[in-house]
Amino acid sequence: MNIVSKIKTYELKVVQQILALGPSVLSGMKCGRRFYFIDRQLWEFYERPLKQFVGDDFCLLIEALEENKSYLKLAGYYKALIEAGFTRNDCLVTFGGGILQDLSGFVASTLYRGIKWVFVPTTLLAQADSCIGSKTSINFEDSKNLIGTFYPPDLILVDLDFTRTLPDAAFNSGVGEIIKFHLLSDERRYARLKNFLASGDLRQSPHIREIITSTLEIKKSYFEQDEFDTGIRNLLNYGHCFGHALESASGFSVPHGIAVIAGMGFANRIALGRALINEALVRELELMLRPFYPAIDFDEVTPESIISYMKKDKKRTGPGLTMILLKDIGDAFKAQDLSEEEIGRVFDQWKKKN
Repeated sequence: MNIVSKIKTYELKVVQQILALGPSVLSGMKCGRRFYFIDRQLWEFYERPLKQFVGDDFCLLIEALEENKSYLKLAGYYKALIEAGFTRNDCLVTFGGGILQDLSGFVASTLYRGIKWVFVPTTLLAQADSCIGSKTSINFEDSKNLIGTFYPPDLILVDLDFTRTLPDAAFNSGVGEIIKFHLLSDERRYARLKNFLASGDLRQSPHIREIITSTLEIKKSYFEQDEFDTGIRNLLNYGHCFGHALESASGFSVPHGIAVIAGMGFANRIALGRALINEALVRELELMLRPFYPAIDFDEVTPESIISYMKKDKKRTGPGLTMILLKDIGDAFKAQDLSEEEIGRVFDQWKKKN
C-alpha cells in the first residue's frame, strides 16, 4: 500500500517472518546507522531473534505503558539518541504497538526537525489502524493524547505472525478498532466484518489478513480526504470521545481499543435516546460489541469522572460536550451539544447493562 501524505509519501509492506529475514529487510532505506526503540515485553518474548536482528546497533527497551508517552519522558528519549551519536542521516526503527508508535513518531518528528523512521507494528491495533494516518500523540498529565504532531513513518512493515502471540486484551483491543472502521464504511464491508467475527478463533481466522487490509483501506479513504483532521476524519473518533475518558478515568487499566468498544456502545445509546438510530440496529451492534466489553470498577469510573475528562477532549470546540454518533452503517456525524445531564443519564442506563 502506497500512502500519499502532504508530509511525505510512504509505503506499507506485509512481510512474513521479519525477524528471520533480519535487517536486510531494511536495505531499501537510504540511511546511515539504525537505532532501535523496542517494546520491552516484545523483547523478552522474542529475545534471541531480536538480538540477532539488532546486532550491535543502539537499542532502547521501553515498557508499553501510557505513562511512558508522557511529555515528561520525552527528554530521556532525546537524550538516549543524542548521546548514542544519532545524526540526521541515521534512522529510528520501532518495534511495538501504539504506545511505542506514538512516542517514537513524536520524537522522530521533532528531533532535528524530522528524522527517518521505520515502524514495525506488532499489535493488531497498530497493524490494522494506527500505523497509517500520520498522527503522533503524547499524554499531558492525566489526559490522553493532548500533545502531538502529524508525521508518518517512511516505511511500515507488517508481520501478521506477531498478532498470534498477543495477550487477549491486546488482541481484542485491535478487534475494537476493526469493528469501528467497518461500522463507518458500507454494507459490503460490514458484511465482511460479520464474516470475520463469526470465524471462531479470530487469531487463526483465514480472514485476518483480509480484514486488516480492509480496515487500512477504509482508514486511508478517510485521511486522504482530510489528513489533518479538520473535517470528515473527525468521524473516525466514533467511540473515542467516551473511550478516551474511560481510559483516563480508569487510570489506563482499560486498553485503548476495548475502551473504544465501550465508547461505541455508549454513543449508540446516546443516539438511540435522541431517536437518531434504529433500535434493532442498536441491539444488533450491542450483541457484536458486548463480548469485548471490559470489566469496569464503577467506584473509580463515575459519571463525574467521565464528564471531567470529556471536557478536556481536544475535539471539543464549543460549550457542549462532543461525541461522534452513528445513525446507520456508514452514516455518522459529530454532535457538539451533549449536556452533562444527558451523559449522566445515559451513563446510569449503560452501567446497568454492565
